[in-house]
Amino acid sequence: MRVGFVGLGRMGRPMASRVHGAGFSVVGQDVAPEACEQLRAEGLEVADSIGGLSECEIVCCSLPDTPQVAEVCTGPGGLFDVLTSGSVVVDLSTISVSGSRQIAAQADAHGIGFLDAPVSGTSIHAEAGTLAIMVGGPAAVLERVEPVLASFSMHVERVGDNGAGLQLKLVSNRLITSYLTSIAEAVVALERTGLDVERSIEIIRAGAAPRQLDYKSDSLRMRDFTPKFTVDLMRKDLRLADEALPPTRMAAVAHEILDHAEQAGFGDSDLASLITVVERYMEGL
Repeated sequence: MRVGFVGLGRMGRPMASRVHGAGFSVVGQDVAPEACEQLRAEGLEVADSIGGLSECEIVCCSLPDTPQVAEVCTGPGGLFDVLTSGSVVVDLSTISVSGSRQIAAQADAHGIGFLDAPVSGTSIHAEAGTLAIMVGGPAAVLERVEPVLASFSMHVERVGDNGAGLQLKLVSNRLITSYLTSIAEAVVALERTGLDVERSIEIIRAGAAPRQLDYKSDSLRMRDFTPKFTVDLMRKDLRLADEALPPTRMAAVAHEILDHAEQAGFGDSDLASLITVVERYMEGL
């Protein structure tokens, strides 16, 4: 089976590599030459344009936002122009629910299967093959592509029709941001009490704290903002959540904190940089 991969960035490249490692024939494509060269250095085939994916039975997209996915799929010379009827496009991006449904409708008109399949996890999980994937779309289409998705995930779940995977992902990202904000508050509070932060976190970890503490507490404590999932990407996801989901007070607060982080110059930094905003507003408490 020949699998295409559009978008070879922080998430796309390791996912494409794992698909190749699972024995599939993979051809990648990206607008950034350096991303293409990195994949080529790993021994994978790289296409110069979307047209180079025309012989793929499955094409996965890992792109920043709705306009990029729409252009790659529905634009002139895009996937829906070059793929044959019966092919499948799997969008692993986090984009607008309404935009994704419009793209799915156009895919159907071309006889192409389409799944919204946003991934949950960071580049670390992509490299380890331990992502979770929330799928919206026909069950029969998912059945065809599940062996490919299994190569870079530990959990693939269909949650409903087209758009449903994105709805669940947006709920999840709201929760992550709200929880991480609370963790940041806890780290600052520990620092200001004079307690040993590292030892205190270990004690908290022994209790009922969920996995975000494991993922981010060291980055918060060490102020390590090396990007794994950036502030700007989460701002985009919360904007999409605002469009698709009922409003909540904590989501509004998290959105405000993310905006402050972006305004302070942390848009391209890891979400752990939210602690800089938390420190500032706690100064006034």
